[in-house]
Amino acid sequence: MAQYPIPQFIEAEGKIVSFLTFRQFFWLVGGGVICIGSYYLLPFWLFIILSALVALFVALVAFIKIDDMSVIALLLNYMMFSTKSKNYVWKKKQTEYPFKTKDTITAGPPKPEDSKLQSVKGMVEYRKK
Repeated sequence: MAQYPIPQFIEAEGKIVSFLTFRQFFWLVGGGVICIGSYYLLPFWLFIILSALVALFVALVAFIKIDDMSVIALLLNYMMFSTKSKNYVWKKKQTEYPFKTKDTITAGPPKPEDSKLQSVKGMVEYRKK
């Protein structure tokens, strides 16, 4: 029977250009295309502002991960959470009646000989085997 090596670290993306992964490389290429297109289509002062914003956004998306999630995934999760309707569910705790009545105050706690549970407990504990 032939044995084949089992790949490890399958969650790590492969590097294609130097230290860049496929996804990072194409984010940077896309940002560069937008900057070059804006150079030919916009006035120079607007090109500088737009290029700086695009470069900042592309670098943020390509290189930054927060809690092992990309910035795009975080932005999409934020937009989905903000736009979806929320259903808040309140579950009331099932507790005893919070106020004491007059007869429980005057009578005091039940005596062990009055409690049926205590007598059953005693019968179970002291049963001979």
